[in-house]
Amino acid sequence: MTEKKTGITRRNFLKTVAAGAVGVAAAGVLGGCSSSGAAGGTPAAGGGAAPSVSETQETDIVVVGGGSSGLCAAVQAAQLGAGVILLEANSVIGGNGQLTEGMFAIGSSLQRASGVGLDLTFREVVAVEQEFFNYRVNALFWKDLVENSADNLEWLIENGVQFSGVVDNYYGLGKIPAFHWFVDGSGRNYIGPMAAKAEELGVQILLKTPGDDLIQDETGKVAGIYAKKEDGTLMQINCKAVILASGGYANNMEMMEARGYDMTYTINQGNPHHNGDGLRMATKAGGADVSLQRCFLREPYAYGTNFFGDMSQAIQRGGPLLWVNQDAERYCNEDCGAFTPGNNSNAVHTQQKSFLIFDRPWLENLAQTVENLVQDVEDAVAECPGENIYKADTIEELATLAGLDPAALAATLARYNTLCAQGLDEDFNKPAEKMVALTTGPYYIFRQDLSFWTSIGGIHTNRRMEVIDLAGSRVPGLYAAGTDGCELYRETYTMNVPASCNGNNCNSGRVAAKNAVAEFVQA
Repeated sequence: MTEKKTGITRRNFLKTVAAGAVGVAAAGVLGGCSSSGAAGGTPAAGGGAAPSVSETQETDIVVVGGGSSGLCAAVQAAQLGAGVILLEANSVIGGNGQLTEGMFAIGSSLQRASGVGLDLTFREVVAVEQEFFNYRVNALFWKDLVENSADNLEWLIENGVQFSGVVDNYYGLGKIPAFHWFVDGSGRNYIGPMAAKAEELGVQILLKTPGDDLIQDETGKVAGIYAKKEDGTLMQINCKAVILASGGYANNMEMMEARGYDMTYTINQGNPHHNGDGLRMATKAGGADVSLQRCFLREPYAYGTNFFGDMSQAIQRGGPLLWVNQDAERYCNEDCGAFTPGNNSNAVHTQQKSFLIFDRPWLENLAQTVENLVQDVEDAVAECPGENIYKADTIEELATLAGLDPAALAATLARYNTLCAQGLDEDFNKPAEKMVALTTGPYYIFRQDLSFWTSIGGIHTNRRMEVIDLAGSRVPGLYAAGTDGCELYRETYTMNVPASCNGNNCNSGRVAAKNAVAEFVQA
């Protein structure tokens, strides 16, 4: 593997249930770690004088982030005999792992016991994913995940993770039935046991202590990290390798805006402190930022409404509705989410603004299967929480309320209704059964804002989970796991292989730990 000679160089999909926070005491002294007085003289990544520190510790491996991937990395490294310090920015362990519902695996004992997906192979997985991404994804990452997945699941069970035994395709959304549900569909039954195992193994868990800057030696190898303590001072941790598992950057307003998102009416459903610390430190140390080629877990919603409420879940899925942009122009097949849910948010993000429109007959028809839907919609209109939800007797009046051109919206609706009448969407090829004319007032309009959970990917890695530059040269001693460095997708989290993201969290954490320990601890 080529090493980069840098010298001193420089964030429940659909039905997530917010799990209870898992608190872990920051106590527990790791064998091999020591605390001494202030130290200096070791440069941070990017050069310059070393900052003043209030404390110095020594260990083998530092893991930045205590979520799904970070806990797997910490437990695996400790089981291999390494001394481990785990840094967590929050006051509790778990990150967005608390919000997960299950884990991907093929060939597991639970799959055999349930009789579901017994004939699945890597062939089925790679077929759906490579074709979806037009062969722009390195299929070897998928191969590694699939081949390791059964062992990963058995390892989690051995470490106390509680699975229900149910294996399916996640609400019918996936093409691969390999979703292994946690007990109660709750990430706490994943995070809690893994945190307990980390403590049992002597991992030193430092809460409210985010990673701040990497330390590199004269060859460019990562030799430590500065961490920000709760009192605002810096701790220097000298180590042999660092594994970045900080959970992405979806909570970092500046990073999100730099990637083209208007954050005025967005919400973040994930847990806090996914501030892009891993991406920032990795790029400063010489790794490549590939975040613009990677994706988010996100969906459309209307600002100020309950994303998980029946109303939002019913009307934000697309299908037999009309979507228009800021120019009152229809711009896509509104049933695009039927192919993969992430396509809804992709389409919405192509426009400066997006609105969904429906009429009273459509609402009353849907209300036959969604309890209290009419009242919920009327309440949303009355509240209009973000100047974004309106009702009017005519389409022209509706346009005026929403700030759209009345004549343009009337023309768009007329065209749409003509296509519905002929049963053929000549403009955007929406299925005929989803072409339902909107003809009878009152009419309703909802602006489509975006709801985020996490960014997925951003730090470029190789299959060993080493951080690399665009040429493939590694930053020695630096690894990225979980959503910090996920290489499985490009612009869309497909859901073709449900829970593959969480499967990667576990797999990448273990792979990073195994390689870091083998090269820098056991060598």
